[in-house]
Amino acid sequence: MKYYTVAADFKKETIDGYAKLNANYKDSKVLETYGQATIGGILEGGRVLDDIPAISFKELQDYIEYSNSKGIGFNYSLNGSCMGNKEFTEDGVKEIKGFLYKLYDIGVRGLTVALPSLIEIIKSTGLDFEIKASIITKIDNVNKALFYKSMGCERIVTDESLNRSFKDLKNIRQAYGEKVEIIINSLCHKDCAYRMFHYNQTAHDSVDKMTHSINTFYNHRCMLKRAENVGEVFKLCWVRPEDIKLYEEIGITYYKVQGRHTVSGGDPIRALECYFKQSFDGNLIDLLELFNSPYNFKFNLDNKKLDGFIKPFKEVDNFCKRNCYSCGYCERFAQKNLDYDEAVQINKLATEFYENCDEFKNLINVEYVKDENDEDKLVSVEGNKFDFN
Repeated sequence: MKYYTVAADFKKETIDGYAKLNANYKDSKVLETYGQATIGGILEGGRVLDDIPAISFKELQDYIEYSNSKGIGFNYSLNGSCMGNKEFTEDGVKEIKGFLYKLYDIGVRGLTVALPSLIEIIKSTGLDFEIKASIITKIDNVNKALFYKSMGCERIVTDESLNRSFKDLKNIRQAYGEKVEIIINSLCHKDCAYRMFHYNQTAHDSVDKMTHSINTFYNHRCMLKRAENVGEVFKLCWVRPEDIKLYEEIGITYYKVQGRHTVSGGDPIRALECYFKQSFDGNLIDLLELFNSPYNFKFNLDNKKLDGFIKPFKEVDNFCKRNCYSCGYCERFAQKNLDYDEAVQINKLATEFYENCDEFKNLINVEYVKDENDEDKLVSVEGNKFDFN
């Protein structure tokens, strides 16, 4: 049996669709949805507040009750990488424990957590939460996996960078046990230098609408990286529906479908059925974004032309040496299997767009200078000229 956990859109009709999938497919199951309350007394999570569905605790309680009635669980995202150190203060622990009891009272029994300190606080309550270690923990080897198992995590989500490291995934699965989960529709870059810092920014923006801060810094730099070369799209950490069987062969049977920022306007039922069928005919990017793309610049990544791409990663140990400089496999595959010239032009447009609307660059493109009254003024910089505001 293959088990899927998918971002919640908090719609009962979507739960009905998942229940229908579960009835129609005997070897795959929507195990649970996941998300968080966004209205009233929330704690840090793994998504920016403005990007996820607005939901109150009462609405969440109703949703959980309905989901459970259809045989589908719910997992609460409590996976911020930073809580501002409040977990190390008396008032902070009191707030966190009060929040945990509130979650328990409305029917939450599963939690996705990143911070080891928060795991200890959860365990100290004595409440029978099932804890899943978030992908934010960056579990990428057996030692880290067993650390979180020793802390009482019943399930772990491995780091996206392992999605094509079959030997490492197999080792973790053998050491940890059955409940090893991978994200299958990730559009994150393998070995992204921004990732940990992005998680930290997101943790802060998950509880407060930072109206005066710039939350596009990491997203836009991700898109600029993706547009550097056509082959970059192959270096993202996605898993095709047709390749699920390769992960089953090494014992991976838990799969997570991300997309809390796209699920509300998308078609998650259709996306899940593609993975249940292990087949999809169309632009893979559409599927990975749950058929609700937040980006305007994308070329056609024809899924049926990607057969065989993953084969050397599975069959050759250490095929990916994490050294793109001396490899070139992804770029060569792109040249052979995509409309390469069209993709180059789309990447060019994307680069121009993101460079021209860079809020952060505008923010830092200022200096303090003295005006005619010898007072400090903040001015924008245009070349070597200072223009007073």
